Amino acid sequence: MAAIYPQNDGNYMCDVAIPNKEILYVYEKEVLNRTNQNNVSISIHQAIFSKDTRKLQSLLEDFMLKSISTMDGANEAFYHGMMLGLCAVLGSQYKVRSNRESGLGRFDVELLPMMQGIPGFIFEFKHTKDINVDLDSLANSALRQIDDMKYDTELKDFGVKNLVKIGIAFRQKSAVVKRG
Repeated sequence: MAAIYPQNDGNYMCDVAIPNKEILYVYEKEVLNRTNQNNVSISIHQAIFSKDTRKLQSLLEDFMLKSISTMDGANEAFYHGMMLGLCAVLGSQYKVRSNRESGLGRFDVELLPMMQGIPGFIFEFKHTKDINVDLDSLANSALRQIDDMKYDTELKDFGVKNLVKIGIAFRQKSAVVKRG
């Protein structure tokens, strides 16, 4: 049975299944390809909501490849702002919060559900210019920071039971996304 999540704006988000390869082909060609350029943030929203880190990583790298300059990614603050902007579309079901104190420090981005039953998210971002730094390890470091600094304290205080922790490491137009 597909899960149905009511949105604050009267719409619904639903988990759906594509029954076969033929329907998948039509869906990709007629729906996704026609709207892909205009709805990057919606695709990113869906990847976040479905906890699909591979898809999220692919979408972020594609977005950065097509839209930012290598000069843009000079520091973590740039990527933080980019992610905050991409998460803004989630405003119908989440309070999108940035740099708020929780636990022993400040998380980068938090998605606080406005409705019971949907997951809450905490994002921590890392950035490096050094090509010798392993992005996979850096993303894992971001996840450890979420736990070590107890950034999930606020979500737990609000009664969120399903918590998703996401660490993202960036270098220029590359990203590695990990989920804890």
